[in-house]
Amino acid sequence: MSSKPNTDSFVAVLKKSGLVESERLQKAIANYTTGGGRAEDSARLAEHLISNGTVTRWQAEKLLQGKHKGYFLGKYRLLSLLGKGGMSSVYLAEHTLMRRRCALKVLPTKRVHDSSYLARFHREAQAVASLDHPNIVRAYDVDHQADRENEIHFLVMEYVEGDSLQELVQKNGVCGFLDAAEYIRQSAL
Repeated sequence: MSSKPNTDSFVAVLKKSGLVESERLQKAIANYTTGGGRAEDSARLAEHLISNGTVTRWQAEKLLQGKHKGYFLGKYRLLSLLGKGGMSSVYLAEHTLMRRRCALKVLPTKRVHDSSYLARFHREAQAVASLDHPNIVRAYDVDHQADRENEIHFLVMEYVEGDSLQELVQKNGVCGFLDAAEYIRQSAL
């Protein structure tokens, strides 16, 4: 595992990322050092920035690795990785102007050039967008972003906080008959 960058390098990467306005970052660093934080400890500075809401834990981990790219997708600031599979990755994101949290389902860049995969992704987006039900996550938009290196396609969806049924079962074990019946009833509506 690579060593953590010194604080100056960490702050330089953070500034380059565009995640935090310069004035807010300066105040957070001043608060850290006047509170007894050591200037050479980038990991503690990162923890301080997490605790005061300047960055998320996911962002801090990437910044400590020296990564200054990959925090924005279109109009959205990526906050954390919610899940990843072979078909896509899902991120918790926030609209940069409206501050609304949402989930972004991101197509892997290696799949973008597979026309059938991209078509299936767009069909899924259209299918989800056509549904309007309290028990189904809503789709808000489908978009893409291209630069010299990558073309990224993503679906913007409603973010619903909480555990999935799979997570509930993993945490609590097999659910009782009445709970199982209620979950089935909700999904059938």
